[in-house]
Amino acid sequence: MNGISVYAGMDNSIEEIVEYLNKARSFGVQTLFTSAHIPETDENFLEDLKILLEESSKLGFTTIIDISKNYFEKLDMGRYKIDYLRLDYGFTLEEAAKMTNEYDFGITVNATTFTSEDIENFIKFGGNVEKINACHNFYPRKGTGISEELFIERNKIFQRYGIKTMAFIPSRDGRRGPVYEGLPTLEKHRDVLPMVSAQHLFKLGVDFVVIGDAIASDEELESLATLEKGVNVIPIKLNDNLSKVELELLNSIHTNRMDPGEYAIRSQESRLIKNGEIVPKNNRLPRNKYSVTIDNKEYKRYEGEFQILKKELPADERVNVVGDSGAGSILIDLLEPGEKFKFYIMED
Repeated sequence: MNGISVYAGMDNSIEEIVEYLNKARSFGVQTLFTSAHIPETDENFLEDLKILLEESSKLGFTTIIDISKNYFEKLDMGRYKIDYLRLDYGFTLEEAAKMTNEYDFGITVNATTFTSEDIENFIKFGGNVEKINACHNFYPRKGTGISEELFIERNKIFQRYGIKTMAFIPSRDGRRGPVYEGLPTLEKHRDVLPMVSAQHLFKLGVDFVVIGDAIASDEELESLATLEKGVNVIPIKLNDNLSKVELELLNSIHTNRMDPGEYAIRSQESRLIKNGEIVPKNNRLPRNKYSVTIDNKEYKRYEGEFQILKKELPADERVNVVGDSGAGSILIDLLEPGEKFKFYIMED
């Protein structure tokens, strides 16, 4: 499940935030993260936060708010639909455990720093494990995001207890201040398309993925809305002058063969489903790593062979180069035999 983040008292007016919330809901977004613990907020923060929470309540978001003890005491928690509090400075483990029995909302713990010992102590204090989830940090400064290895290691702790996990991906268009370098959990996602980093996190076993930055572009929201369970959605930039037959293949769902080539992802279906002749075109272009190619009629029985290259190969006049899928390299490198994939066509 995908979510968004918004921040009162920061770069965007409350009017822009309300408009964004409504737009995100129209794209099927159900989860909202916000924070009441950012040092750079302006003097309108508290009033804007109240309006934000009223709107999110009205729209029916599952709302998670990162909050310090100071602001917890300032907000009328019963007035808003708040589903989880991500407890920040000022709360003890015993207080967090107590909250799971006294309030309707759940507790979100810090997935990056919470340990097995913390979970055991939470249980000893009478905490209700069914009312907690775990949310990783995001990292505004370049070079400070965590590694994939550490991420997997931390998630295993919560998986043992059946606790759901959440992590952040950055927007490439609507980056939040004051640093404006993206808000990813994993450093390797900092400059990656949201639709790609989201799918990567799901492959790593996370339950919820949230865009850390506000405000994501319409195209980013749209691309996330196209994601399908069980299908890898790979972004592609198409070359010019493609035929109707080639476009039909590019818009089909493919299966990576059970015996893929050493140098290429190979479609199991493409030669069977092609609907017409494939004439030589774009067939003198270099075949770079992550190029998407379709064999033309000069390749005889292989006409319609559909590949994503995993290695740079020389140009071949029997092979049409139809696009570049390098923006989805993380997904392509992880594509297993038998897995399904399709393309998301990117605009220039």
